[in-house]
Amino acid sequence: MNPLKLIRRKIEFALTLAACWLIAPLPRRAVLALARGIGTLGYHFAGRLKAVGRANLDLVFGDTLPPNEKQRILKASCRTFALVALDIAWFSRDTAKRIADWTAFEREPGEVIGGKPYICITGHFGNWEVLGLAAALRGYPLASVATPLKNPVVDRLLRRQREATGQIILDREGAVRSMLRTLKEGGRVALLLDQNTQINEGGVFVDFFGVPATVSAAGASLAYRTGTGIAFGFSIPDANGRYHIHIPPTIAPPPYRREHADEAILDLTRQITRVYEDMIRTHPECWVWLYKRWKHVRPGDARDRYPFYTSELRPDLIPPSFRNGET
Repeated sequence: MNPLKLIRRKIEFALTLAACWLIAPLPRRAVLALARGIGTLGYHFAGRLKAVGRANLDLVFGDTLPPNEKQRILKASCRTFALVALDIAWFSRDTAKRIADWTAFEREPGEVIGGKPYICITGHFGNWEVLGLAAALRGYPLASVATPLKNPVVDRLLRRQREATGQIILDREGAVRSMLRTLKEGGRVALLLDQNTQINEGGVFVDFFGVPATVSAAGASLAYRTGTGIAFGFSIPDANGRYHIHIPPTIAPPPYRREHADEAILDLTRQITRVYEDMIRTHPECWVWLYKRWKHVRPGDARDRYPFYTSELRPDLIPPSFRNGET
């Protein structure tokens, strides 16, 4: 390994341990104050990303919100995700007790999924890390798919924290086999599906707030091909730092018919996307507005429908079978 890379990894590991050592003993109110400060600084130093956030807010809300309200949402979003980062360290101490004290389900998971296998979907919304810990603590451990960090030592540390209450972490590479085995055994798999996914990597274009965006069809495909229901969960912080876990209605896939697979998977992906839309409209401060969600123009679409940062889809990323329209 390159000596500089090795040194960098050691520094990253040391900083991670230091963050846990410094943040974990703090009272909850101090963590909230620190998140507000870091989030506010992040907002002021976001540079060009603030323009991305404003463009996203304009696309979603148009003229229905005044500029000062959009600014408030953007700043609150930065604070939300500062709290997510700090809470990785804060919940590393007395994990089970703190999760029990600082999370509340709006309704019990058992009322929704019972003992059945389910594909559980959330997004980079609120605090998705806390969601997995809380579900496992309630007796519903998830097999959550995650991309390993580039630093393997820090990744092992984060994995140990994620699995502290019984959650299982599956590496994204080769996850399909593990997910199928989990579902066959009556378990539940968890996916985050709100980011851009290239067309040549299983992504499809679906309308997201009226403008096509690429999204993974993995959850819909897995549900349709296995006949497994789709459940949702979103962990929403309140002003006191407690997380309220909202569980929207589930989605049942239609009976499997091979000749209708593409159409059914696309329709399920649209339904999943509408759940994200509803959550973002209701709790806009919980979504990551600085992310370039509408990254590519759908082939054949007018460029002026999209935010300024959107780029043309590279020809080599478009499969030969790609058709104009939502596919």
